[in-house]
Amino acid sequence: MDTLAVFLAIVTCGTLRKRTVRGDTSLLALAILFALTAANQRIYGVDRNLWSAVLDATLFLSFYLVTIVVITVVYRLSPLHPLSRFPGPLLYKVTGLKLAHTASTGKRHLIIADLHKKYGIFVRTGPNILSINSRTAVHCIYTTAQCMDKSDAYRMGRLDAGGLFFLRDLRKHNERRRIWSRAFTSAALDSASRILDRRTRELVSCIRRRQNNGVVDLGRCIQHWSYDVMGDLTFGGSNRMELMQDDDKAKLVEGGQKASALFDILGNVPPLFDILSYLQFLGDLDSLQILSSRLLDTRKRVRPQDASPDICSHLLFEDSSSQADQLNIRQLNQDTLFAIQAGSDTTSGVLTFTLFYIISDNKVYGRLSQELKGCFPTGEITFSDHSRLLQLPYLSAVVTEGLRLGSPFRAFPRVVPGGGTIIDNTFVAGGTIVGVPVWAQHISSENFWPKPEQFIPERWLDGGLGPGSIARKSAIMSFSSGPFGCLGKALALKEVHVAVAQLLLSFDLQFSAGFDHRKFQEGIQNTLSSTFAHPLTVNATLCDAAISALST
Repeated sequence: MDTLAVFLAIVTCGTLRKRTVRGDTSLLALAILFALTAANQRIYGVDRNLWSAVLDATLFLSFYLVTIVVITVVYRLSPLHPLSRFPGPLLYKVTGLKLAHTASTGKRHLIIADLHKKYGIFVRTGPNILSINSRTAVHCIYTTAQCMDKSDAYRMGRLDAGGLFFLRDLRKHNERRRIWSRAFTSAALDSASRILDRRTRELVSCIRRRQNNGVVDLGRCIQHWSYDVMGDLTFGGSNRMELMQDDDKAKLVEGGQKASALFDILGNVPPLFDILSYLQFLGDLDSLQILSSRLLDTRKRVRPQDASPDICSHLLFEDSSSQADQLNIRQLNQDTLFAIQAGSDTTSGVLTFTLFYIISDNKVYGRLSQELKGCFPTGEITFSDHSRLLQLPYLSAVVTEGLRLGSPFRAFPRVVPGGGTIIDNTFVAGGTIVGVPVWAQHISSENFWPKPEQFIPERWLDGGLGPGSIARKSAIMSFSSGPFGCLGKALALKEVHVAVAQLLLSFDLQFSAGFDHRKFQEGIQNTLSSTFAHPLTVNATLCDAAISALST
């Protein structure tokens, strides 16, 4: 029996070496093998005793699995493996569980950046994964028209992923992206300005209302503002998401972030995700998903007659008589949920980072306030001012620098096509999962110099930080790039510009007496989005111009 188990393990490893097998399929196969072995021992064994048969089957399966593990580990560490010549820590080479653990710490961006400092441009961060810290690799992996497909990290276990974000095949993604792109034209962004203007004014009121002895959790207000904005942009007049007004009693934000974190962590070990997805561990997303589905149902029944088109207008093909590309209800639910979750979390995270850096530096705060008050002496910004706002040089520099240091994101994993390819003058075998680490690129001295890890908006102004200084805007990867790049980039940038400007024109912002800079930064965690263990608490004093505007 032991010899047979070892033989079967060798055959299994040889047969599946270049094939991908789902985790739930593998588990089912093991269960069948166990049952057949136990039945065989029960019928033909010496004792023909049930418990003896179960014990024999358990021992057989144990020998089988241990042999597979040993063969797999030896192969992954041997010169026969296609990635054997690439450096990296031992555990990362052996199992994807190590990268999953790294992601679970929320500090993956820092850990991977440190690995590149130790090992160089190429680091093997998984049995079949390469992290490539190279600006030139971005074009090959992400930006060409025939860029690489997304990896199984975007597979949702047993869940039927039909949303734009989870479409891994480039052709299918392009078909869906064509539908989405109509919601992000220049005309659509102009109409979104009215919603953004109204909701940002409400943000000012929300901050005033939530103050307790002059102190307010600015980060939480921003989170609720971003969800309310995306609710309006997605569902239009049917939106009933009013977090600034009602607070988040259902924990929509927290639940969405927990679910995103689980997707990110388990995406590093897709076979394990296949198995665990049968459990109810994704319940954190249920509240937001139920609300999104309910709002979608309402929106489908009530088409606004006098309102500007919202995202649902395009997903529901309300402006077209064509039925060829109609999305089914599952696709609609996933896409609207994605619009709210992704559109809210990324923007609120970047904005929270940006305001933290602004308030931390009196020089930056003073210069930015001076520019804003010089352009808007009354302290009021309307939707018609948004285009002028985007042209302010120092505000744009602050937002760009906030985007650079406020996006501690992972690499966007892609799969090298079958024949392999050359990346940064190095051959990488087909089937390898590759990615360029966003944070490592954002703090690379080859892209930003001097002081790449410091918040210095002046690096983006004419003349930069002096002779020899470097500031490569093309190296900022917050929204990815190429065919899989984020369609909402222009909208997100406008949101951050408008919110920063309105808040600084409305309030004098200072950290609260008990705020701890070090704890705040140490408490930052990132998976698919950024979370903050310690609140961004500030004293928000209404400015004179804002008081005058409110009294008129």
